[in-house]
Amino acid sequence: MAATDGWTALVGATIIDGHGGPPITDGSVLIHDERIERVGARHDVEVPEDAAVIDATGRFALPGLIDVHVHYFEWMGELFLAHGVTAVKDVGNDVEWIATASDEVESGAARGPRIFYTGNGLDVPPPRRDHFIGLEDAEMARQVVPLLAEKGAIAIKVRELLPVELLRPVVEAAHELGLKVTGHLRATDARKAALAGIDGLEHASGLVQATIDPWITVDLDTLEARDIYAKYVADRKAYALINEHRAGELVTMLAARDVAMIPTMSGWWRMASARRDTFATEDTVYAEDPSLAYVPDEARSIWATSKLYEIDDPDDLAQLSVGYRKIQALLRRHREEGGPLLAGSDTYLSVPGLSLQRELLFLVDCGFTPMEAVGIATLDNARFMGQDRDIGSLAAGKMADIIVLDEDPLARIENIATVSTVIKGGAVVDISYHSDYAVPTPRPVMHRPLWVERRLAEG
Repeated sequence: MAATDGWTALVGATIIDGHGGPPITDGSVLIHDERIERVGARHDVEVPEDAAVIDATGRFALPGLIDVHVHYFEWMGELFLAHGVTAVKDVGNDVEWIATASDEVESGAARGPRIFYTGNGLDVPPPRRDHFIGLEDAEMARQVVPLLAEKGAIAIKVRELLPVELLRPVVEAAHELGLKVTGHLRATDARKAALAGIDGLEHASGLVQATIDPWITVDLDTLEARDIYAKYVADRKAYALINEHRAGELVTMLAARDVAMIPTMSGWWRMASARRDTFATEDTVYAEDPSLAYVPDEARSIWATSKLYEIDDPDDLAQLSVGYRKIQALLRRHREEGGPLLAGSDTYLSVPGLSLQRELLFLVDCGFTPMEAVGIATLDNARFMGQDRDIGSLAAGKMADIIVLDEDPLARIENIATVSTVIKGGAVVDISYHSDYAVPTPRPVMHRPLWVERRLAEG
């Protein structure tokens, strides 16, 4: 039944509120319009007579999941929702289009998760991808940041080839506006980036360059023009070269500076995981689902074959396994020392939404508890984005973004996949797939000058 005065009550669930405390058994969440009014044991939460009641007896209620590393495309929306992801941080689009996509979700014109975004990636000229902005000097770096902020960016993303001399003015301009800077590093190592004030390391990047022995050199830039398989393998094999003593000192420094690690393990380390074949089988099911016919052939082909994750060379696989163990150890130490650890999935090469569920599995495989994994993918992610006043936990005053699971994720983290109900902004969401799914404004083919470049030209 529909609520007559905007009241909805979710009753009977075991509530895992995202704060890390003991779950509330036989709990209730009272919702008024878009926001949570009260959370507590059922006998402590008075439900208005005219409220719509959702009976969740025997089930488990969590905050909506948040993915903080997404490359969003117009076909991804309902896949995220179906897997319990109610908010994402996009880190790879032209700010003009992603702002439009975000607005369309917010207004209800498109079905999808809340979209927060960094806008155009900042790199060196000439821009290597369709949305990159090539920063020519420090003054240009300072000018670009407020333009992205004007268009709604909640953080700034720097890319692989940006040198520390240009990172510094980006960070200064962003911090003046209260925005964080996060980056996929290569030319600048993690230590130099932290000293320059960076706030987040996407893919836990920059660690190799900062921690390998000084007589070892790694040049991954030459792989840019080669096939994606070779680049994927080489990128990850390099982690096997990390000097663990030097890495320990680096992690202590990063944690002290509150630099967040976003390891994107479900994408970056799947090839080294014992779960690899299970994931490949699951992806094939999605690739063959006729109700997902709107997903581009390229993506469904990757899901169908899992080619990128099949390692034929035993020496490659051995080095990947060493790198995977080293990154796991560094992530554990980073969190033990108080450093932020976040959950992002780098989605596209695997199924959106499902990829973040898998990130929680990787966190538990890393040694964290299921409760910690849930907190990382909800409240910790929201805090990094500066959105924790509205999302990330189940508490009075916050947006009613809630997922209901049929099975207990704290008993077995794989149960994060048992999503039966998704509530976003107080409304129950349709989590089925529709072969005609579409959004009002698809991602366009990019033509230069981009919006940021036009604004810069205007002075």
